[in-house]
Amino acid sequence: MFTTFSDSFFLRKSYLCTLFPNISMSKLGDYFLTWRTRLQKNNVEIPRQALNYAEVREVGILFNMREDANHQVLNDFVATLRKDNKNVTALAYFERESSNPYNFPFEFFRKKDISTLGKIKSDAVERFKNKNFDYLFCINTINFPPFDNILLHSNAKCRIGMFHEGQEAEFELMIAIKENDGEDILMNQMLHYVKNLRTN
Repeated sequence: MFTTFSDSFFLRKSYLCTLFPNISMSKLGDYFLTWRTRLQKNNVEIPRQALNYAEVREVGILFNMREDANHQVLNDFVATLRKDNKNVTALAYFERESSNPYNFPFEFFRKKDISTLGKIKSDAVERFKNKNFDYLFCINTINFPPFDNILLHSNAKCRIGMFHEGQEAEFELMIAIKENDGEDILMNQMLHYVKNLRTN
């Protein structure tokens, strides 16, 4: 009797469901993705460096905005970067199909692009990771395993995001904000610090 790839996949999912009966497939994918990222941390050797804001040309934005967030703030954030002569490339995560409140182009990936075993299968993600950004801003106020993995493997020189204890390996600049602060405060603080950053 032969087992096809499809059969093998569903048998594996069934086995995982037996091992973790109280965990959804989505949560299971996050668990394995977190595990993969931790294992890979010591094996990734990408040169990082901070640049003065005036020297920066290529900027990446990785974002996962809550549905109730002020989306116009992100539009303004991108507009400020472009006004300062930065080339902006953006990648978003969407849980499901939704309306588009943004006035700038971006690529995206969804939950369905993350396998049960924690692999992100998305051409958009691969393109984003391979770009040589001077700055990469992570606009997200919660710990999100897919972004941790993208940040770890990104070719960006300087990765900037919110402070989360234990995630120091993913960022060159971390921004501490209050627990109840939203993405608007995070973006304002990001611009404040990078515009005042001085390197030799």
